[in-house]
Amino acid sequence: MVETVYRSSSFQETINFGQKLGKTLNGGELILLTGVLGSGKTVITKGIALALGIKSIVTSPSFAIMNEYKGKLWLYHFDFYRIDDRQEMEDLLEDYIYRKDGIAAIEWGEKVEGCLESYIRVDIDIDDLYRTIKVERR
Repeated sequence: MVETVYRSSSFQETINFGQKLGKTLNGGELILLTGVLGSGKTVITKGIALALGIKSIVTSPSFAIMNEYKGKLWLYHFDFYRIDDRQEMEDLLEDYIYRKDGIAAIEWGEKVEGCLESYIRVDIDIDDLYRTIKVERR
């Protein structure tokens, strides 16, 4: 397990972090994004999309559950905030995780963490001044 910690004090710095992370991805990675509402999970995903050359506007898939975007690799962006049934989450992920032609980014990813073999966990904590972003590769 490798852990790295970043600090962000703005929307743009959080986007920049997502871009840095996105540039390290080759396909087949699964990213679990955790943090309270409004912590920056979608913002980090926007940065990942930029790194993948995706031109589409990336929005939270809260109601759609999953949005997909095409760039150098596919980006499969999930939001499990409204889902509590673990089997439903696993069924939704089945066709999208670990695909070599894409990256899966899951908001509220801690809900499925126990059933996954390998992933990158991105924890976001916020306080009055900063977002503290902790990255663990497992």
